[in-house]
Amino acid sequence: MLSNKIYISLLLFALFIVIAGCKKSYEPPPHNLFENEQLVQKTAKEVVGENISFTSAGYFESDTVKSIIAGLEVSEKNEWGIKFYLISWVEGEFNIKYQTGLLNGSFVQCLVNKIKFSDYSNELIYYNSKSYFLGNSGGDVYSHVIDLKKLKVYSAHLSVISEGRVSLDLSQNIDNPMIKNFFTSYFRRDYPNLRLVERAL
Repeated sequence: MLSNKIYISLLLFALFIVIAGCKKSYEPPPHNLFENEQLVQKTAKEVVGENISFTSAGYFESDTVKSIIAGLEVSEKNEWGIKFYLISWVEGEFNIKYQTGLLNGSFVQCLVNKIKFSDYSNELIYYNSKSYFLGNSGGDVYSHVIDLKKLKVYSAHLSVISEGRVSLDLSQNIDNPMIKNFFTSYFRRDYPNLRLVERAL
């Protein structure tokens, strides 16, 4: 009977050691990392790669937890555009939690920053290619609003076809009138007669 008690005690002790050894550290990220642009960029490069073109820290997933966004320009044989990566602190380390698909655009002469809408608890990323693409034969501007809480990308594509003929294509997944109004009001300042089109972008 005594040997059974000793055996069970040893078994429980061994099980405790195994469980304790498997438990990961849930310590918070280094103090003030998110407030230091150099540390944010360094962290993003370590996780995504050296060739990132944009970084920002903010409340992208909720209004209480900070994370990092990194932007990367892709220029390969069959792929050309930009990608954004959500880098989150999970179980004691930074990892990529989400990445967008390949989006139209370039980080050359662009505008990219975090924005906040009144009916959103989290911050979003706004990208605008600006005049970089207006140098082509027709004239195009690509714009994206990225919601890292919903893991959605809302897009707009301005096409300057000819003098007086301008269209704004909006992605069909825009489910918030505030985002739709944000795109249209931005481009209507320069092109008051633009034609709105909703399609898959």
